[in-house]
Amino acid sequence: MPWISFFASGLWLMVIGLLGPSVPAIITEFELSYSSAGLIFTMLSAGALLGSFLAGVAADFRHRKVLWISSAAALAAGLLLVGFTSGYRALLVTIFLMSLLGGPIGAIGQAIMLQMFPEKRGKYISLQTMFAAAGSFLAPSIVALVYILGGNWRMAFFTAAGLAFLLFVAIVFLRLPYPAVEHRTKVKLRTVIGDKSVLFIGLVMLLSVGVDIGFSYWLAEYFSRTVGAAPAFSSMAVSTYLIGVMTGRFSLSRYESSGHADRTTRMGLAVSMVLLVLILNVPFPTVKLLLCPLYGMGIGPLFPYLMSKGTGLYPGKAGAVTGVLFSTMSLSGMIFPFVIGLIGTSLGIEGAYYTLLAIDVLILWSLFRLVKR
Repeated sequence: MPWISFFASGLWLMVIGLLGPSVPAIITEFELSYSSAGLIFTMLSAGALLGSFLAGVAADFRHRKVLWISSAAALAAGLLLVGFTSGYRALLVTIFLMSLLGGPIGAIGQAIMLQMFPEKRGKYISLQTMFAAAGSFLAPSIVALVYILGGNWRMAFFTAAGLAFLLFVAIVFLRLPYPAVEHRTKVKLRTVIGDKSVLFIGLVMLLSVGVDIGFSYWLAEYFSRTVGAAPAFSSMAVSTYLIGVMTGRFSLSRYESSGHADRTTRMGLAVSMVLLVLILNVPFPTVKLLLCPLYGMGIGPLFPYLMSKGTGLYPGKAGAVTGVLFSTMSLSGMIFPFVIGLIGTSLGIEGAYYTLLAIDVLILWSLFRLVKR
């Protein structure tokens, strides 16, 4: 069962990753402005924010498998409809509904997994987020392969729809073991949502996801504009960074059970701050490229570490906590790429990256506060 949950998270991040390299073709086909194209990402994140919260709460109750099957079916159908949509407004509506109904597959899978295997919470969350990073890593390759084979951006979404259908079939034939942690009615939903520790972790997670995607979304532009690198070299920088993130999250799954996760995560973040300063100041493009995966290794464990801390607060309400924290992830995806781009317009991308350094400092301080809590 855990592997199907891992695949679900990787698939959803793959879907998100397909949009970026597909946007130039979408802009051309529908004759869109940059602001109109940016609204596509907003609708995707808004649907995922609302859907993840509602689905996470529902996953604490019975009929978890039905909920998961329905989400996988909605994702497969939504991807197919995106491929067939012929108008801009229809595309916005389709993407919103797809993310609202199909986007929660990762949150639902995680909630079910935590209810089945609470004793392996840290390890499994680390592996799940590693697969999510792998989905982001594979998405541009799928789009590139489709173009090489003579297809268009729609074929990439048809390919993802096929993978979503395979996930649907896998869940249909999956036999879920009896939950080791069941829902407890004495813990009310408003108690979970209003818990200061949950809210604190959610805020830190919002910042940590912002540092991650704020760096990766604009990394190619940084290498292109500031360094003057070729497009292939700039794309390679993003790929190496994602490899570093995957490595960092996999390493957390190995040492999480040793009791050193708190100290190692803080140390990794501190080292990544030094690496970011070096990336911005070293004059050699190749050295900058080699430092990117090391930076990713330091940043990568933050998300699974915080998710493990949050869901461990209410084992009987793992779905509700997952829904809240996944919603902060989606909110971060709506805010930070735009904010970094806005700062970059005034100060340049390099100046915007120094903003990320300031956020890293705030996150590091928050991690010390979190351990005291």
